[in-house]
Order: sequence, then structure tokens, then C-alpha cells
Amino acid sequence: MDSMWMYDFHLFYLGGKAVLMGLAPSAILDFNGPYPLAVLFAPFALLPEPVAYAIFVGLNLFFLWRVMGKRMLWALLSFPVLFTLFVGQIDLLLALVIPLGTPFSLALALAKPQVGFVLIPWLARRLDFRGWLKAIAVGAAFLALCFLLRPTWVAEWMNRQPGLEFYSKHASNFFWLIPSQSGMRATITVVLALWARLPGFVLREKRASWSLLQLFQPLTNVYSVSVLAEWFGPLELALSWAAVFIAGGDIHNGMPMLLIPLSLMLRAWWQHRQDQLSATES
Repeated sequence: MDSMWMYDFHLFYLGGKAVLMGLAPSAILDFNGPYPLAVLFAPFALLPEPVAYAIFVGLNLFFLWRVMGKRMLWALLSFPVLFTLFVGQIDLLLALVIPLGTPFSLALALAKPQVGFVLIPWLARRLDFRGWLKAIAVGAAFLALCFLLRPTWVAEWMNRQPGLEFYSKHASNFFWLIPSQSGMRATITVVLALWARLPGFVLREKRASWSLLQLFQPLTNVYSVSVLAEWFGPLELALSWAAVFIAGGDIHNGMPMLLIPLSLMLRAWWQHRQDQLSATES
């Protein structure tokens, strides 16, 4: 496990270095993210790596505290959040910053499209017309910058990407239930991920929308459910470690983290039902 400390952050840091040097981040071994992710880490790459990592962790903790307050302890003790900070993944930070509704929301989502898959449908209902114009303008400008810096990045990224069959073996959501040996997991992943877009957009409550879409997110790993951290409580903390136990600690081949979005969806449904009863009684 020690060899995994800062593993993903190190890759992102090298990607940022590659951008500053005019090189292709996709040439870095195990760097599978899109070019916008490397551009996002270019400012970090200007600093010594330990300092950059400390700032990165500090940003995660600051925004987690801003969103959760003292309740952040439940999230910090959960496996997905601890692992996210340990390896230096970006899912949690994006989930905490993008919903602020800043003009940078779409630009940040470009750094990790599978996180945008979960966040954007709810955000689409929240932003007003002017907000969307700002987000689209900044997103387009950021995308234009990426093409200006490296016009061939999309082709390089697509040629570098492992196939969906490879990624589906890391499933840590609903797709974990489908035997990866069957060869059907990748196909079912695409079909159900597309299906989930509509109810994910229709659901008005943020927790319900994100939980449903996280349950069917097409590309997940053991840290992916950290995007739901703002609603973690003692139950989700316990379920996160139960998932580790059920999977036998095999972090490389996914875990049944579907327990967490299912728990949050059930809590959202129960709260909705209680609100309806209270409205009826009054």
C-alpha cells in the first residue's frame, strides 16, 4: 500500500510538467487522463512536488470543511475519501468545487468527464441562463487553450486509452455485481449509464441525482464514490469499510461501493416521504 502513496498525484504532477515542457502527457506511463487534466495540474508542477501535494490535500480539506463543517469527520474516516487523499485523486475536489456554480464548472468537468457525468445533470437545472453562458464561455476558452497548446491531444489520448473492457474491471458501483469474466460488463455499463442520464436530470434533489448517477457511472474505481462525501454519515462510513471487507481488500478490481449510493438514495427517499407526511398533516 505504501507504494501507492501519492501515486495518482505523481502522475498528474508529471502531466503538468509535460504541459509546461510542451510534451504529450499521454506518453507518461499510466497517465490515462485527458489533456485538460494535465493543464489543470500545470500550476502545481511549478512547485516542488511535496509542497504541491500538501496544497492539494489542503484544498480538499478546506472545501470539505466548507461543505460539511464538523460532519466532515465522517467523510475523512471513510475508505473512499482516505484513499482519495492517500493516492492524490481529484474526484472529491471536483465534486466539492464544481457545484459552487462558478464559471469554471464546465472547464473543471473537462478534467475528468466521468465525474462530470455525475455532477452536470443536476447542475444543468441549477444554473440560470446567464450562469450557463458564463460556464460555456469559460469552458470553451479552456478547451481552446488545450487545443492551442496541443492540437493533437484528443487523438493522442484516444490512442493511449485502455478499452472500456479494461476499465469495467475496476467497477465499484452497480456494475461490480456483473461478473467481469462474462464479457458483458462493458456493454451493460454503456447501456445503463445512458439510461441513467434521464432520471439523473429529472431528480431535483442533489443527493438523489448524484447517488443515482454514481450508481451507474461508466468508469469507477474504489475512490469514485468520494464525490458523494458531503452526505456521508456514520452509516456510510461503516458501509465503506464493509465494502472493503466484502471485496477482501482487493482494491485493484473494484469493491461493492454501490452500498453507499444505495444508502444515500434510501435516505433521500425517506426524507422526501417524511416531508410529504409533514405537509399533509399541516
